[in-house]
Amino acid sequence: MKLLGRAYKQKNGWTCGPAVTKIILNYSGKTCLDTNLAKELKTTPSGTSNSQLVKFLKKKGVKFRVREGASLDALKRFSKKSLVLVTYWIPNHKEHHYSIVKKVSSKRIYFHDTWFGANHSYTIGHFRKNWWDDEAKSSWLLAVKK
Repeated sequence: MKLLGRAYKQKNGWTCGPAVTKIILNYSGKTCLDTNLAKELKTTPSGTSNSQLVKFLKKKGVKFRVREGASLDALKRFSKKSLVLVTYWIPNHKEHHYSIVKKVSSKRIYFHDTWFGANHSYTIGHFRKNWWDDEAKSSWLLAVKK
């Protein structure tokens, strides 16, 4: 996957959190070592929690906003501002997953995805039905400011 002129691919099925974090850090002009990222995020075979991701980004000085109970309208608004948008949701493989939103149209949502690739999309209906966070029990998004 290419975003910001660099390829990003998660190492296995449960490291989408570290892969997305690497994109965020690069976008924000921060540096980190790949070898320590999963450990610093406390990533396990169950994945990376939203709270650990937020805590880590704050520690690194990244400017961002989190929306719990986010609406599709908020997602569309943020996507028009060219921010890096991260959603936490359940794609077809039925596991929670972090994805970078590329574009939102009237019928589809497009992702720069560290697992599925740069041109991955789902219908708005499918995304909306599966967009929820197991910690907050609602739709979750993180918008990173430059």
